[in-house]
Amino acid sequence: MPEARPPSVAVQVPAAPAEPAPEVERTDPLAADVARAVRELRVAAGLSERAAARLLGTSQTQLRRMEDPRYLPSLRSLARLATAYGHRLRIGFEPKDRPAPKPARPAPARPRPPARTAEARSRARRRPKARRRS
Repeated sequence: MPEARPPSVAVQVPAAPAEPAPEVERTDPLAADVARAVRELRVAAGLSERAAARLLGTSQTQLRRMEDPRYLPSLRSLARLATAYGHRLRIGFEPKDRPAPKPARPAPARPRPPARTAEARSRARRRPKARRRS
């Protein structure tokens, strides 16, 4: 007697979504405020990330993390940063019903003079200097 074969079964596999659902990145408001303040201190000091990292005695990656709102640096790190920038770290508690004070704005940076074009530089080189008459 021939063996009976099981009937074929059609299995439906759900189709994979065309694009993965975007991850919602939720940042902690406190971490965002700290990151913004750390960056504003560095910019107000006129330092690049590399120069600020050297001043702090840390890596540029670590400094970037301190300026990233997804991370919350330790109080010890923040105190070290404040000292390096010539500031003092102050922590305070305020009642919820009192409006938060507006943060002080850093002084605006002086505008750079316009860059001279290559043509202007070559004209300056060709122009003879005026002679002084005594």
